Amino acid sequence: MTASLNLRDIGAHRKAALKAEAEAQGQSVSEIVRQWIDQGIAQSRAQRARAEWIEAAKAGLADEARDLERHGPTLARFRHVRTTEL
Repeated sequence: MTASLNLRDIGAHRKAALKAEAEAQGQSVSEIVRQWIDQGIAQSRAQRARAEWIEAAKAGLADEARDLERHGPTLARFRHVRTTEL
């Protein structure tokens, strides 16, 4: 069971828009606002996780760049030339 959501100081226009949206969706204003809040929180978490992943990737790329600068490209030594045709 959900309790009513107390919306203060959001303005008459916003309250009217919320009411119209709730009626259009067949839900209560409180439920619509809760859904939007949950969606906003989920989006914020996803953006933060993405930013953390990017920072971690940058650190990994920096390590790779340092290794390449110190030791040069090393992948070529693992390549084998095929002498037979397929």
